Amino acid sequence: MPVPPVVRDAITQALRELGPMSAEEIAEATGLPRGKVNASLTNARANHPGKFFRISRWQLQVGRKGRETPIYAAAPGKDAERPAFDEAHRKAANQRNYRANRARWAAQRKRRTGVVTSPWAGLVPMETRP
Repeated sequence: MPVPPVVRDAITQALRELGPMSAEEIAEATGLPRGKVNASLTNARANHPGKFFRISRWQLQVGRKGRETPIYAAAPGKDAERPAFDEAHRKAANQRNYRANRARWAAQRKRRTGVVTSPWAGLVPMETRP
């Protein structure tokens, strides 16, 4: 006697009501542990490919490193094409990281090196002399 797919049905209902979501968002919406959601999605997609869930799109990671996050939909069909994770993608991610953090790194560098002291620092600068 087969066991009814309670978790899969809860995921399907949440996806139909709220639209396409990531596994983390599904876990939050259903109140199920993320491990159960991931296991159910993986098992359903492996045992019944293209029948219950499909990847509707891939979302770029924001604020963390790593590959794209799959966004699942409760619809049959083929998965969306996964974006290439090539050298151009890595270079763009590194540039975004550099632009986002360069002010913080400059402040840390200045704090580490300190202010350069000079015996002439207290004298009146040339441009303000009479």
